[in-house]
Amino acid sequence: MLNIYFENVLTHERKRIEPLATVRIVGGSMYGDQALLAEYDAGLWRLDEQHYFLVGIECPTVIHFENAGIRSETHGPYNPAWLVDGAVRAGESQGTALARLEESSGAWHCYADQTFWSAIVFQSPADA
Repeated sequence: MLNIYFENVLTHERKRIEPLATVRIVGGSMYGDQALLAEYDAGLWRLDEQHYFLVGIECPTVIHFENAGIRSETHGPYNPAWLVDGAVRAGESQGTALARLEESSGAWHCYADQTFWSAIVFQSPADA
C-alpha cells in the first residue's frame, strides 16, 4: 500500500489520505484505487477544495507509464517519491528527476527514454 500526503508548503498544512494500492494520473487527474482523488492545474493539486503544492509518497514505490494499453518498463523502487510543480522526483532531496506533465498536451514526459505517455502509475513494489 502507498502512504500519500498532500502538503501546502506555505502553511505547512499536510493532509494524509488512506493508504492506496495504486495511484494513476491521467493528464492532470489523479485517481486513487480508480476513484478521482485530485486535479492538477497551474502548479497546484486541488483536493477537497484545498490547494497543495506537493504530493509525497513516503514508502517504497515503483512507477510505470501507460498509453492505450501499452505499458512502459517499471522504474524504481523509489523511497520517497514526490510530485512537485508538475514533475515527479525521487530521493530524500528530490534529486532524481523522473518525469514531467506537459500541461498543454496532458502527456507525461519520461526523462529516462524521452517518451511521452498519457498516464503515470505508482504502486507498491509488492503490488506491481
